[in-house]
Amino acid sequence: MRRFATYVIAVTMLAGAVVSAQKVTTPEELDKTMKAVGASQGATGKAINSMAYADAAKSVAATKALLMDAENFWVVNKKDDAVKMSKDTIANLDKLAAILAAPTVDQAAALGALKGAGCGSCHAVYRGGEPPNYTIKPGAI
Repeated sequence: MRRFATYVIAVTMLAGAVVSAQKVTTPEELDKTMKAVGASQGATGKAINSMAYADAAKSVAATKALLMDAENFWVVNKKDDAVKMSKDTIANLDKLAAILAAPTVDQAAALGALKGAGCGSCHAVYRGGEPPNYTIKPGAI
């Protein structure tokens, strides 16, 4: 299981590196970046459940980098509320990273922090469609 988690995280980080090579400016780039965020979040959860905390920490760092790039989309489109939600989610990921960096990791706290990262606040306002075909809600930008 640990090898699987390591593989998933490696693939996610590679995808994230490709997607985050530049700041996000278009809806298409945002879509690709957010899909990479979803994969990275999933990898983080699997790593935490497997107690592969170092792998989870790497995945959290990749997620944070992707979200920082995606934040640019909201800045360009002058959506201050989305920028604030993005900053709040990034701050929550920093809290998760601190939990994962502790000498003894509290697995329940880590899973709770992951679940409470704050992605849902932005999704409630800006995400439309049904899985796996999410889009930006019409008229949102």
